[in-house]
Amino acid sequence: MKRITPVFVTLALALMVWSCGGNSTLDNTEAAVFLTVEISEYNPDIDLCSQQGDIEISGMDITSESKDAEASLGANQDVNLNRWVIKPYRTDGGSTASPEWTYDSSVYVPADGSTGLENYKIYPFEFLKEVPLAYLLPNNGGFDPETGNSNIRQSFELQIFGQTVSGKNVSTVPVAIGFNFYCLGQ
Repeated sequence: MKRITPVFVTLALALMVWSCGGNSTLDNTEAAVFLTVEISEYNPDIDLCSQQGDIEISGMDITSESKDAEASLGANQDVNLNRWVIKPYRTDGGSTASPEWTYDSSVYVPADGSTGLENYKIYPFEFLKEVPLAYLLPNNGGFDPETGNSNIRQSFELQIFGQTVSGKNVSTVPVAIGFNFYCLGQ
């Protein structure tokens, strides 16, 4: 019994050290770069009764930075982003959120540089007519049955996936974009 305890303790410590190594929220991909998204301009208030198209972000910057401050990045670390994933979630106490949306759209980000996007679509118009946002339309009563409010607050978690020119997988750090949906009537 005395021999088993030291062996067990040694194995437990080794497992703990091994399992705690190397991963951070910014180091979750194979690439030598990590990507951040900054939303510089958008309209957070969406009137569902007057909205005529997709929800767009007026100004957005995607920045590439080296994971190693000492490293020199080359063209092989340039990034081609191609898969956009938007995950809505409620921020007003309600539990039913709008549907998740995934779409493909290519964006190029140079290594250690940034790309600015203007009027970029992040959510389709047709999803604005689905539950829970459909509850806010006059023909559906004009209020959210979960909260009793005439508006719904949701955030859209945006994350974009792609590869470096050298073929390494990379994704942006997720960013939350807050919206207030309502309907002033027609």
